[in-house]
Amino acid sequence: MNSYQLWCLLYCSCGALFYGYDSGLTTSIIAYPEFTGYFKFKSSTLGALGSVYYAGIAIGAATIAYLADKFGRRRVVQISCAISVIGAALQTAAVNLPMLLVGRVIGGIACGIIWSLCPMYLSELSPPHLRGTVGCLYSITLNVGYAGSEWMGLGFSYLHGGQVKWRIFLGLQIVCAVLMCLGSFTVCESPRWLIAQKRDDEALRVLERLHQGKQQSLEDEREHNRIPFYRREFNQIQAQIRFEQESPQVGIVAAMERPSYRKRIYLIVFFFVFQQLTAVNGLQNYQVILYRTLGLGGKMPLILVGVWGTTSLIMAIPCMYFLDRWGRRPNFFISMSIILVSTTMLIVFWARYEKGHNTNHALGSLALWSMFMWLVGYGWVMNAFGYTYTPEILPMEIRATGMALGYAAKTVTTIWVVQVTPVAIRNISWRFFIIFLICDAFFLVVFYIFFPETANIPLEEVAALFGDNVVVKLDDAEKVPGQIENEIECANHNENPGATQHKSIVVDHVEVLK
Repeated sequence: MNSYQLWCLLYCSCGALFYGYDSGLTTSIIAYPEFTGYFKFKSSTLGALGSVYYAGIAIGAATIAYLADKFGRRRVVQISCAISVIGAALQTAAVNLPMLLVGRVIGGIACGIIWSLCPMYLSELSPPHLRGTVGCLYSITLNVGYAGSEWMGLGFSYLHGGQVKWRIFLGLQIVCAVLMCLGSFTVCESPRWLIAQKRDDEALRVLERLHQGKQQSLEDEREHNRIPFYRREFNQIQAQIRFEQESPQVGIVAAMERPSYRKRIYLIVFFFVFQQLTAVNGLQNYQVILYRTLGLGGKMPLILVGVWGTTSLIMAIPCMYFLDRWGRRPNFFISMSIILVSTTMLIVFWARYEKGHNTNHALGSLALWSMFMWLVGYGWVMNAFGYTYTPEILPMEIRATGMALGYAAKTVTTIWVVQVTPVAIRNISWRFFIIFLICDAFFLVVFYIFFPETANIPLEEVAALFGDNVVVKLDDAEKVPGQIENEIECANHNENPGATQHKSIVVDHVEVLK
């Protein structure tokens, strides 16, 4: 990996800062009496602060099905940054609750666009053997934003001046958006999107720049009479995308009418829905309420919020090493096993703490430790898995559509969790988390049966795991254009017998250089 490719990947991973910072902000700011008092929040309306934000995320995520394919990855990042500035400005200047919530919705739209776009962008720029590592990098960046905003929340709590602390806290969202927009002028467009738009010359130049200085030297490639890696990748991407574009359907129609595509969409939607039903937003967003329920007061809840974010960040780091080396499935099973055990422990200790009339501090401490044990399990791979696995199982033709549907489903589920959690904690306490425990067990069984391993497989070759044709494998992508055209025609004939009998399939050009 050369320095330019590394910079592009680091830049794309910063898209996670939007969600990370805003999530930490939501967790911390509700602990400010000056904030909740100014807007006259009650337990019945406190959930709206998070739920309208996630409603905006759902809207934003849904739009990338159109925006990402129409305007490209980089341009859409710039659009979302502009929207984010507007939303953050409204929140910072809010004088009443409706103005604040409108700002939250607009900010959520911006976050939904960039947060769901960047994993796809990353997967299209990443080397096959590092996609898991890059997905972990996205998770780490999210946690940097989350932990940073939580510690900032503690720091701002010491400021005097009433409104100053929370207005500065909200206003700092603008900084991230401005820097992200400026950085977009230094990175490349996705080569796969360029090829899909038939801008092959640009795509070839991008791939050459991304892969300059690869470990396989040009001398080694010449010795084995091979064309450079970037040209082989270009040949493979072009052939696979041209084959996929032969389908008369596109977007949601293509995704739902073709069985192999439909299966992938179902897997993605299922994963994102049940990822949220692990209790992540119930614990994360309302941990301050849980800490107070378990007997903690003063600044301690805000301190533990910071510790939570830091622990999440620390646990995301080992995943960079293990996700590609051990594979997706083993890491997922480790993560979910810890989540199941810790959720069970939380329910048991919390129930016994309440039964003792909230006086047994040892049980309260054990419940707190269970929460952090849960975080170890979730932080291990769950975030990184979603950012890695979901874009890599989708073909280019429906990648934007599939990510839009997945993130929309994720945020709709999150809205439900965020809206009902504070009311549920107040009314049914620990019993609410039994729902999450049942969902976790179901999630584990379904994953074991239906989710294939994808580690270290080139994006264009993942299709074979779902019964689709792979036109050209990366190692065979040195063939002359005529051979590749014949393989596309054969693949298309296998997909639709008889459909290509009188049809000529033409690849615009496949450049091969010995």
